[in-house]
Amino acid sequence: MLYLASQFVWFLVAAFGIGLVMGWISHDGGKLQLGGGLAGWFAALWGLGAALTWLQFLNGAPATWVESALLFTAVYVAGCVLAGLLRGARASGATRAAAEPAEATSLIAGLPPVEGEAQIPGRRPGGLVAARGEKPDDLKLIKGVAEQNEARLQALGIWHFEQIADWTPENVQWVGSYLAFPGRIEREDWVGQAKLLAAAAPNPPAGMARENAA
Repeated sequence: MLYLASQFVWFLVAAFGIGLVMGWISHDGGKLQLGGGLAGWFAALWGLGAALTWLQFLNGAPATWVESALLFTAVYVAGCVLAGLLRGARASGATRAAAEPAEATSLIAGLPPVEGEAQIPGRRPGGLVAARGEKPDDLKLIKGVAEQNEARLQALGIWHFEQIADWTPENVQWVGSYLAFPGRIEREDWVGQAKLLAAAAPNPPAGMARENAA
């Protein structure tokens, strides 16, 4: 077969390319199944043809034709399998990417949307319908969060310091725009303050409490 491969190298490349195209078109993006009845029959027939030529039950022109068919078929199937693996990997990646926003929005389930939510830049942070254990943190301990802002944050499902500590820059942008003071959250470092308060819970730093009281 090595001799045949050297003689038909460009035809084999073409067969491999056709296999790639057909494998990509025919594969539905699911897990590639290399077993099953059809694959088993193909493997059996291919093995039978190989045995007939390698054990010299066939010789001369018939053997050459059979070996050529085996070689082209193997290359074509290899292209199909590779295309199926590539498309399956692509579909798996797309599924994971689609699942990530769904997981993020699941924390918002049960919370009412705010007016014009879709037009607010950034990404709304996940929220909780109620405080864990019915014990919300005193968000007013964060410098810059007054009673009104605390109520508005709670309406978004933000009850605990660790929630604010986990905000991404997109979340900060969204909340800042929603509260109508973009840039203030970054300047006052709500996220950094929340991390300190979450680490110190249930007893926040006395200095910070006095500063906010002032």
